[in-house]
Amino acid sequence: MKKHNDIDQGTDAWHHLRKGKITGTTLKAIMGTHKARQDAIYEIISERLMLGVDTEYENPMDRGTRLEPEAISAFEFDTGKVVERTGFCESDDNELIAYSPDGIISDEEDLEVKCMGGKNHIKMWLMNEVPDEYYWQLIQAFVVNPKLQKRNFVGYNPDIPTHPLHIIEVKRESAEEDIEKAKNSQDVFLEEVEMELSKIIKL
Repeated sequence: MKKHNDIDQGTDAWHHLRKGKITGTTLKAIMGTHKARQDAIYEIISERLMLGVDTEYENPMDRGTRLEPEAISAFEFDTGKVVERTGFCESDDNELIAYSPDGIISDEEDLEVKCMGGKNHIKMWLMNEVPDEYYWQLIQAFVVNPKLQKRNFVGYNPDIPTHPLHIIEVKRESAEEDIEKAKNSQDVFLEEVEMELSKIIKL
């Protein structure tokens, strides 16, 4: 057994030494569920393709804030489209129904940017699907803007130089049923909010 006594656990050097290798943590995933095993595959692939050490342990909000402008610039360069930065959008039908776009190209097209860690970036790239945890966030834009026809889900990880940018197009026509479901659910939810609020106001 080869020992590395000069490496302290948790340091960048330690993370770098672990890259692409099966460790005790990885073995737990391999011996677990099918999903855990598949995630371990994505993680090993990302580590082999990645420059430096993965920053997946970085706070996701901080990572997104740091990399989002770079991701949008990469999208503009790749597609030739010009992106307008917009902070917040409200529905004309109900101002309580809203979303925060990462960028707007036109009334009919916008984008959602996610700067995920290596494992999830590779998973999105290989599966070519919007991750489940972001699906309804993606749908909300269609609810708020009835003119919107296409959303670009932009995955960006500059630490993977072979494929830092991946774009998945989601069209309104392919999500009509879920858009309607989301709209109806929000209408019902807001009615419930008003009912509960009326009890407090009466007090």
